[in-house]
Amino acid sequence: MFLKRIIKDILALIYFRKEGISILMYHSIDDNKVFFTVKLEAFEKQMKYLKDNNYNVISLTELIKTLESDQKIPEKTVVLTFDDGFEDNYINVFPLLKKYNFPVTIFLVTGLVGQKINNAQNIPLKMLNWTQIKEMHNSGLIDFQPHTVSHRKFEKMGLKEIEEEIINSKKMIENELGKKCEIFAYPRGYYDIKIIKILKENEFIASRALEKGKVNQGDDPFKLRRISVNSTTSFIQFKANL
Repeated sequence: MFLKRIIKDILALIYFRKEGISILMYHSIDDNKVFFTVKLEAFEKQMKYLKDNNYNVISLTELIKTLESDQKIPEKTVVLTFDDGFEDNYINVFPLLKKYNFPVTIFLVTGLVGQKINNAQNIPLKMLNWTQIKEMHNSGLIDFQPHTVSHRKFEKMGLKEIEEEIINSKKMIENELGKKCEIFAYPRGYYDIKIIKILKENEFIASRALEKGKVNQGDDPFKLRRISVNSTTSFIQFKANL
């Protein structure tokens, strides 16, 4: 196990010496044994590193607008995103974001709000409720964007069902928070040209995909790459990802 971690650290240092902006993708921050969960201590260490080393942490919306304007993006720019909308985003993440004044985009599965779901390890996790979501939104630090209603696999759905999942999740967030939603995250990363067409027809300006890598000027805004941070990500790998 130790040797495997060393190999991953070395590969990360080699692979991520590349120009571009890192869109970091998190899910859960807690002390459970779920694969996609980052320990709270590790997450705070990561956020402190960004602050202490003067990283330019901006919102995903700001990044997209900068890319559209052809303005030069400052060096050491990082974007923080979370998927699904777990309650620990409010309990553990929100206080740290306020401490460091970091903006975050949370891609919300609207049909799971206020519920509890099981993951691949069969560990139940609670989801955000609308009271928590509204408090986070009102802080000005958290931007909620749609991640479908049910998080079902697009590749197993018809185009009409996919369209309904996209539109209904968008409308629900807009109605609850009184804001406009323009960015989407593909559930499990699946997309094609027909899905991108649906997004464009419904006033989306960008979407985050599942391909791994950094974002550069000229990239397709509907195929934004990301870098996943999970329970297997060492601190060396985290720094290399930046």
